[in-house]
Amino acid sequence: MNTAALRLLLQALSRRACTVEPVTGLAQPVLAPAQLLLPPGLVHGAAAIAHAAAHLRHSPPARDARGRKPLALALLSAVEDARVERLLLEEFPGVRRWFATGLPGTAPEGLGFAALMHRLDRALADPAAHDGHHWVQRAQQGFWALPANAGPQAFADLAMRLANMLGQMRVPFDTQYRPAAAYRDDHSYLWDHGRTGDADALPADGGAQAPSAGDLVGAQGSPVLRERHYAEWHDRLGQWRPGWCRVQERSVARRGTAAPPTRRRLPPQAEGEALDLPATVAALVDRRLARSWDPRLFQRTLPPVRASVLLLLDLSQSTLAMWGAGPLSVQAAQQRAALWMANRLAAQGARVAVHGFASNGRSEVAYWRAVEFGAPCDAAALAALPVRHSTRLGAALRHAQALLAEQNSPRRSLVLLSDGQPWDIDVFEAGHLLCDARRAVQALRSAGMQAQCLAPDALAAAELEPVFGAAAVHRIANPAAMAQQLAQACQAALVRPA
Repeated sequence: MNTAALRLLLQALSRRACTVEPVTGLAQPVLAPAQLLLPPGLVHGAAAIAHAAAHLRHSPPARDARGRKPLALALLSAVEDARVERLLLEEFPGVRRWFATGLPGTAPEGLGFAALMHRLDRALADPAAHDGHHWVQRAQQGFWALPANAGPQAFADLAMRLANMLGQMRVPFDTQYRPAAAYRDDHSYLWDHGRTGDADALPADGGAQAPSAGDLVGAQGSPVLRERHYAEWHDRLGQWRPGWCRVQERSVARRGTAAPPTRRRLPPQAEGEALDLPATVAALVDRRLARSWDPRLFQRTLPPVRASVLLLLDLSQSTLAMWGAGPLSVQAAQQRAALWMANRLAAQGARVAVHGFASNGRSEVAYWRAVEFGAPCDAAALAALPVRHSTRLGAALRHAQALLAEQNSPRRSLVLLSDGQPWDIDVFEAGHLLCDARRAVQALRSAGMQAQCLAPDALAAAELEPVFGAAAVHRIANPAAMAQQLAQACQAALVRPA
């Protein structure tokens, strides 16, 4: 069956729009909410389609894996596989032969974890299957005693009882374990491995005084303003993963709404476009009274906003390391740099926002808005940003681009302040997030926006150059060089892209 036919079959069985793509190098299928990736030449393609449809129809996606041991996750996943297949078979009995041919013909001997799991798969697929092991028998009896429509939690409770039994039997988990049925997916659809709990906010050092509880909305418990999902580029597979990352936008800003992008009036000037009436009247009064009078009698306005600039701070836990020989941390140095740049750019006619981000897996990319576009920036607003977790840079850059796109300015620029290469807890391929971040920067520039980066040392600069390009990475080596490097970055942010 060709890919087009498999796609139509998946859409018919799942009742939703999905794509099916063969991907070289996959060991087993990979399921996402709108996409199924298949190993090329998979013999049981129809079974893989039916199994994926069963999950899409009946499995809650991205359940929290927090605190779950690998052995428990394997049991929960195996029981869920059998549960959804059972539900699909009640609606489409003819699919049974696809599943039957996809399971191994005979159960392997042995009492190891992989062997018992393979025997379990057979027992849960057929109530009449016979297995002499007491654990497999208990699993089979418990599974088929439950009504098919009992709901996911009832079957999850059964899976946890089975996991506890294996623990009492001293059966160790096999790290090489993989489902025996080649048509079954890798279970990434079922579990969210990124949500490992919200750690307490770590203090940002460097001498900045923390704001009072009543002054700023704290990082803990700050409501999500909105959520957006963004694709992520998988360079090794050479394709996009649609809706792969969830960005949760939050705010710690004490300021009100952003200032409107209007022409700004200056105090009375010695030269200008028109007389300033109050200043002129005051000067005439002083002159009549034979007093010295102020010659600044004219109105002058600054031109409209030159640019919108978003300063994006890396809030990952690694930024708590010391900056060079100290006494500041990287995070404290970034806060000082952001404050200096925000005020400098605002004085030159730019609307500046200061945001920050950190990630805890692809489903928990926290994006914090500290200073809105055009609002005043101060040290307290930046000190309120929480520091934690990891650095999923591509997702943050894509959300920053979406916010910049809302700004009606002739020039739009992003400046990242980061300590180095992106990394996250659910990514194990070296360079994966680096390649994805490079794609995000390319998208920014394709949209006519500037993108550059400030790095605290030579190592961080070298890691970020493949993302931004050598010319767009500014190294801030020490406090003495900070003002000069920041001034160069400010100038670059105000220049229209070529």
